[in-house]
Amino acid sequence: PEGGNLYLTDHNESKQIIDGYKSMNMCGVVDHHRIGDFETDGPVFMRLEPVGCSNTIITKLYMENNQEIPKGVAGLMLSAIISDTVLFRSPTCTETDKEMAHKLAEIAGVDIESYGLDMLKAGADISDLTNDDIVRTDMKEFSEAGKTISIGQISVMDTTDILAKQGELVQALEALRNANNYDASYIMITNILDESTTLLFSGDVEAVVTKAFEKEIKDNGVFLPNTMSRKKQIVPPILGAMK
Repeated sequence: PEGGNLYLTDHNESKQIIDGYKSMNMCGVVDHHRIGDFETDGPVFMRLEPVGCSNTIITKLYMENNQEIPKGVAGLMLSAIISDTVLFRSPTCTETDKEMAHKLAEIAGVDIESYGLDMLKAGADISDLTNDDIVRTDMKEFSEAGKTISIGQISVMDTTDILAKQGELVQALEALRNANNYDASYIMITNILDESTTLLFSGDVEAVVTKAFEKEIKDNGVFLPNTMSRKKQIVPPILGAMK
């Protein structure tokens, strides 16, 4: 990375930025998460909006600059919006996400509903994943009050099989936590169909989890109905309870 240019997309917290970023030239940020703790030597372009997906913002940037979106790129960007908003089911989804997604679907030549369901079904197939793979899925690091934690998320159509091995997953979380010296590690097991999440954790954080969600803890896990968004429904209460 020595001396290279860096443009952050879909993240901005120091724990999530590429190693060695401080030696690089920070050019700008396009993101839809909370503003983290990074700093720059000079002014940079920043585009942060409270939408469901960073590709919603990028689509707007294409349009604002009168740039044509290639069909394949439109398909990828649409896929990102579908994934991030869980086909518009997530509480983070906005009307802007839906508007940009429909524009991209027209360019990509796909039907949003049928393509989106096929995509979510394919992504929910975890038959070839190990327990370690599962707890590391979509994992991000966060820091608060001098402590560092990890929070991953995996989305499935049916949680029966994956929760049948809850004890094994907690063990895998503990191995992950120890390997990285995290104060705690979490994995969200999200049921796409009933829009709920079972949050498993490792580490001495029962008090944090209880304070954050006010739910009964059972076997290092809590069931959270009407919960799908890490950004909006999991990270804020956990970090708030850690302060």
